[in-house]
Amino acid sequence: MQVTEAEDQIAEINRKLDLIAEELSYQKRHRLEMEDLKDDLTIVGKDFYQTAVAELEELSESFRAGDLVFLLKKLLRNTNNLTKAFEQLESIRDFLVDLRPISREVYNDALAKMEALERKGYFQFAGGAASILDALVVSHSRTDLEQAQASVPHLVGFLRELTRPEVLQALEAIVYGFGEVQATATEEMSMLRLLRELNSPEARRGLAIIIKFLSVVGKRSGAPALGKDGGEHFGKE
Repeated sequence: MQVTEAEDQIAEINRKLDLIAEELSYQKRHRLEMEDLKDDLTIVGKDFYQTAVAELEELSESFRAGDLVFLLKKLLRNTNNLTKAFEQLESIRDFLVDLRPISREVYNDALAKMEALERKGYFQFAGGAASILDALVVSHSRTDLEQAQASVPHLVGFLRELTRPEVLQALEAIVYGFGEVQATATEEMSMLRLLRELNSPEARRGLAIIIKFLSVVGKRSGAPALGKDGGEHFGKE
């Protein structure tokens, strides 16, 4: 029993000695690290001190007391301007704070409108139009574009004439007449009926219009056109 208790005491003493040795080792390692840190900081401090001294020496060479006095005079002379500038900066800051909710609301409205346009298909239409425009640009040369640009005034004049009431009325009559012809084209008509229809006032008036139309078209197609240089140009036969 006494031998066992002695062994336990010795083991406890050895365990405590191990803890003490570990703590001493930690303290030594910590002391070495602090010494290394101190050496590094000393080197950095020396470099910083030497750099600061050099910079201050350079500044002292170019600095004059009169410059500082001149700067102070400038500040005192422009105190009101500086105050106004600070007030304007504060006003701008307050304006930006007030503008933030408005800009958020404007952004939300713009986003809602963009979504509405997307639902209606505007963006899809724009994409299709861009594809058509690309195809036109690729398939037409610069000469074609110049010719199209030169023909714009003629197209505008043609559209202006096309929108006249009498021209629209004539186009409406032509469209209506084609519809009537298509509706009755399947009916078999004898020669006698055709002659009778041809002798009607409406048919004679229509023939007169067609003949007059052909006459005007013949005159316009055979008449010379003036070019950009003022000379006469005839259409291709």
